[in-house]
Amino acid sequence: MQGRAVPELLSLVPSTRRRKAGTGLRQTGARKMPRDTDQDAANWPEDLQAAAISCPHLSHSRIVRRSVMRCGDTRQRPDLVVAIPACNEIDRIPACVQALKETLANFPGAGVVLMVNNSTDGSAEAALTALMTQRMNGIVVDATLAAEIANAGWSRRLALDIAVRWARPDAVLMTTDADGRVAPDWAAANLAALTDGAHLVCGRISPDAAEDAQLPSGIRQSDAVERMYTALSIELDARLDPRAHDPWPHHGLASGASLAIRAHDYRAVGRLPRLPCSEDRAFAALVERHDLCVRHSDAALVTVSCRLQGRARGGMADAIAARIANPDSLADQRLYPARITAQRATYRNALRAAWTAKNDTSFLVRQLIASPAQISRARSCSTFGAFWAEIEAGAARLAATRMRPSQLARELPELRRLVTLARAET
Repeated sequence: MQGRAVPELLSLVPSTRRRKAGTGLRQTGARKMPRDTDQDAANWPEDLQAAAISCPHLSHSRIVRRSVMRCGDTRQRPDLVVAIPACNEIDRIPACVQALKETLANFPGAGVVLMVNNSTDGSAEAALTALMTQRMNGIVVDATLAAEIANAGWSRRLALDIAVRWARPDAVLMTTDADGRVAPDWAAANLAALTDGAHLVCGRISPDAAEDAQLPSGIRQSDAVERMYTALSIELDARLDPRAHDPWPHHGLASGASLAIRAHDYRAVGRLPRLPCSEDRAFAALVERHDLCVRHSDAALVTVSCRLQGRARGGMADAIAARIANPDSLADQRLYPARITAQRATYRNALRAAWTAKNDTSFLVRQLIASPAQISRARSCSTFGAFWAEIEAGAARLAATRMRPSQLARELPELRRLVTLARAET
């Protein structure tokens, strides 16, 4: 069922002019996905070392040193694998693995892949010890990566590369962080969402309460404003452009600390983007480009660190450190002024409805982009997700400069007003 824009917001988007199917910008064909060109190593269960080396992104030109360690029964292909990147996490890995043991208690034969890169504190050995202590099936890769790929994004990609080779073709892949602790029902909640029709499950992230309490009080006010603005933006978007596969309420965020997807879907979309950071958001966007269903599950919970020194540039630790240095440092780039937030959701909903009905979308598209080349690229898209991504890229009126907490505070009253209007109509 398509969402209804509240009367005031109807003026933000002209009504779609219906024309005969087959004209204008519309769905042009079945979903097309890139094929995974990497072949499974035939002897993977027999020779983990050879199989890990077979991963194309562990090429000799980008890796100085590597060793592969295993524990438990790794000769059998598991139905569920949790992939984890790690770097200098010796103090946190035992708690991470202990939490995984609890959540995987009802999944016999599940496996864990820990991709430890460029560590100097014995994280790999600690990971192997923790897996052995918990009697879990696991693979630990200890690698020194070239500087340009020695980051959390690439390490997660490599962990998933190995996991997808080890697992069965129809297995479930999950990923979290080495400094996180998954909830006891985390694995079950992810699997339930996948069984219910989701293709990618984005779990809920909660900061460690003890660490959060130790943060300087000076950042609490600006953080509170940003959290409120984020929550209201997500709600407005969900109410103006509801998606049946991702029902409101939900947290609306994508974090590498909690993602789950079936192995065949992971391969089909082309695997995790090769980015140093924000690979989680890019992956969720990639899944949506293929018109696969992304579910933001509040039930799949992970507790994450609030430390000030993290391994991911541009990640949570960097954001916290920047906010301490300047309480009015840049807010999340996904946040927009209130009216643009409403426009983006209302346009997307109108275009989605026209696309689904195979009606002409040219009228709406021309309200947003003027470039013939961009219109042509949109016309060639075979999925709505890719079509909307092209619209976003070319629609200047839906863009805005990155905001700061002080600007969010000024926008909050208008955002609250629009959310109140949307609530009254949905």
